[in-house]
Amino acid sequence: MSEPPAKRPREAEAEHHVVPVTLISGFLGAGKTSLLKHLLENKAGLLIGVIVNDVAAVNIDKALVSSKAAGEGGFSKQEDLIELANGCACCSLGEEFLQSIGTMMRSAERRNMQWDHIVVESSGVAEPREIRDNFKNAQLTMPEDLHGTRLDTLVTVVDASTFLAEFEKRNRIKERQDLGADGYSEDNTRQVVDLMCEQVECSDVVLLNKLDLAPEAELALLKETIGSLNPHAKLLDSTRGAVEPTSILGAAKGQGVSKLDSDGEMRRIVTHLHEHGHHDHGHAAATGPAPSHGHAEHGHAEHGHDAATCTDKSHDHAHAGGGGGGGGEVLVHGHHEQHGHHDHGHASGGHKQSREALRFGITSFCYSRRRPFHPHRLMAVIRQLPVRREALALSEALATKAPGATAAADGGGAGADAAAAPAAVAEGAEERSPMQALIRSKGFVWLSNSHSQIFYWQLAGKHFELTQYATWWAVVGEEDWPEDAEEQADLKKDFAGEFGDRRQEMVFIGVAMDVKKITALFDECLLTDAELDVYRQHWADGGAAA
Repeated sequence: MSEPPAKRPREAEAEHHVVPVTLISGFLGAGKTSLLKHLLENKAGLLIGVIVNDVAAVNIDKALVSSKAAGEGGFSKQEDLIELANGCACCSLGEEFLQSIGTMMRSAERRNMQWDHIVVESSGVAEPREIRDNFKNAQLTMPEDLHGTRLDTLVTVVDASTFLAEFEKRNRIKERQDLGADGYSEDNTRQVVDLMCEQVECSDVVLLNKLDLAPEAELALLKETIGSLNPHAKLLDSTRGAVEPTSILGAAKGQGVSKLDSDGEMRRIVTHLHEHGHHDHGHAAATGPAPSHGHAEHGHAEHGHDAATCTDKSHDHAHAGGGGGGGGEVLVHGHHEQHGHHDHGHASGGHKQSREALRFGITSFCYSRRRPFHPHRLMAVIRQLPVRREALALSEALATKAPGATAAADGGGAGADAAAAPAAVAEGAEERSPMQALIRSKGFVWLSNSHSQIFYWQLAGKHFELTQYATWWAVVGEEDWPEDAEEQADLKKDFAGEFGDRRQEMVFIGVAMDVKKITALFDECLLTDAELDVYRQHWADGGAAA
């Protein structure tokens, strides 16, 4: 019997062969289709199965991937393409997504071959965390439905020419058909900037596409911004999706965000700040050591809104007042530091960020305390967030630090207003809150009026939410804890002192932040020693468990 061909087709006898799935996310128009086209045209003999999910461009995508005959360096065959009937890959349609994976795998079995990779192009407004979580749930409860595949790498394609402008807008997904909103998004009231942050933060690779359309100064600021939102992602430059396929396909080797959940992502960024940050210990007496690495995975619900927790800053819920004590630490990380995991590279090769690209002073820090916030005092700080500003700190940084900003101001025209804006702010610098420097913030909050509930704090651009999240593990019986020993070990790391895992754990990202002043603002929100005694007695006496 003659030997089979060296490359294709291959026999499908390797039962334990795991096919890596690469998910490509990004808004409509960012360049996902261009990237997919480039991958298929430069696949170098690899067998790549394709699932196209962008409802607004599915017909165009189908034409692209089936317009040429299959073969090394060419497009895949028509049978390699599976189109979802309704063009969506979000949570409510996860069953169909898994069915498409199964169809793709059965197709390979019928042809007596194996896929090297399966690539899924999500719709423009699909949520990568939801797709990731659906895959994880199927792996735990219905592994047979995955047919020997695993979610390996999450890739986000960013339009480098529009990201910064979109980041400072306030609009809802259902209003933006140009970004991929469709009939399934008509009730989606989520802010676009919130999804932008998720796409970047829940990724292993961020592809900055359309570099030829982005001004050089904006590109430098964009890279610094993306690097602060996700310091773990590989950052690649591209024009028309041209990038080395091996830097995309299976790049994370299943060891990246595909293994995490939302809590795990938070744990990872906190750990990063602990490992790379500069320690600025809290000035007040500590009530316990600073928290460890975030909240362990334990079936938290997604961030549900709480009717009692209004996020409309126009409502006068409370007056500022009182002081506070606290304890813990503040960890500061400047993104000018070069760490091994920052592999920023062009498609033609990796490169380190230049000094020029790191001039905007974007830093991040983690605020950690083991004492609850007084909700009224916290509301006074919330009112200082930059949600009502016309221009955020990113715009100001670009206007003041971009090359030619001064010349533009002297010469008049459109550049004059942009460059003059920071000067106008500077006149009232003493009155300006340090919170105005923030561009992103997220984390777990402990409020004194709720002994059992975790609240989730989230700022993205001009959008802010403080919502009920889940229950502290300290009030969950150990019989209901995860059975996995490793998960339990991670969970116990969050416990310290009399209040268990209750804590403040918040990450802040901003431009030229005054960390001490921001920290002082939040320390003033902590319960004083006297208030903490009242809190302790109230809940010891069986106060409401809300």
